[in-house]
Amino acid sequence: MKKRSQRRIRACPLCGSTKLRRISPFSGWLTPEIWVCPDCGYEGPIYAEIEVELESPENPNPEEDEPD
Repeated sequence: MKKRSQRRIRACPLCGSTKLRRISPFSGWLTPEIWVCPDCGYEGPIYAEIEVELESPENPNPEEDEPD
């Protein structure tokens, strides 16, 4: 049986790229975070969040289940 976990990733609101980065390491300190998309050039405080389901096996070491 597999366990499912969810992870949220940021995406560009214009082109959907997941390569969004903060414009500066100081962005969000005193001012709102500004995000930049290297694919389409979008710059702004808004981004989309996408939920991705990750599947992981119940037993990460299948070798341990093998009989001797």
